[in-house]
Amino acid sequence: MTAASPSEELVMSLATLCVNPFELNFDQLESSLAATAEAGYTGISVWPFVLGTAGVDTAWLVDRLQELGLAHPVAEAAFGWLNSDRDAAAGEVAYLSQYANAVGSRELVAVTMEATLPPMDDVVDRFRTLCQGAAEAGLQVSVEFLPWTGIPDLATAWEIIERADCDNSGIMVDTWHWFRQPGGPNPDLLRQIPAEKLRVVQLCDAAAELPDDMDIATETMTARLLPGEGAVDFAEVLGIITDSGATPIWFPEVFSTPLAAAGPETMAPQVLAASRSVMV
Repeated sequence: MTAASPSEELVMSLATLCVNPFELNFDQLESSLAATAEAGYTGISVWPFVLGTAGVDTAWLVDRLQELGLAHPVAEAAFGWLNSDRDAAAGEVAYLSQYANAVGSRELVAVTMEATLPPMDDVVDRFRTLCQGAAEAGLQVSVEFLPWTGIPDLATAWEIIERADCDNSGIMVDTWHWFRQPGGPNPDLLRQIPAEKLRVVQLCDAAAELPDDMDIATETMTARLLPGEGAVDFAEVLGIITDSGATPIWFPEVFSTPLAAAGPETMAPQVLAASRSVMV
């Protein structure tokens, strides 16, 4: 079983560098961008809805990314694609497509935060509509499964993708979600997924058990571990992905309040080194 090369390009999640990314200010945005470039990442992903909070717009971000030599390959995220209000869903796709095209993203992430899904036929139809809208903007769409939602595991995400049968659809494998998904890791299914569908891999680690003092949604946003410091079997999951021939975007995402509190200049290189350590 082979593993990803540590020389692979890595994309930082800017939100992870902030203790509270939902209250991002300009100084935090600027220091996080600069620290990401200085640490040696080749790209970054910035949630579009925090730009206004930081007092900047997309044009400012595009200019700053160019100055720092950072790509922005992944746009996060489509949350409303399952909305029964199809006009609202279409409006979100148009907004995200415009943002993705401006910053140069090729991948749009699709998630749901709802605990339950509509009937699966409706889910598939709405996902197909999302993919069609994204395709018009030249974008791929990767479904991200979140263990506490209606798309809790790899199996559900893959069912949606298979049934929708869209050329520009794929899966994001977040290794924290992979470990925490109901029933645990599913290597047998992962081996069955074609390489071209494995397009984004988020690197992070998890404690062997959910901490007693928090729920799973709190853990995912505040208590992830650096890759290699927890219970995720990276040799297995990354080996399956690379053995398939996939060439995904490698995308560390370590939401950790203690690490973020140290500041982006400290956290960014820590995450980079830890990520590379599990890719050998």
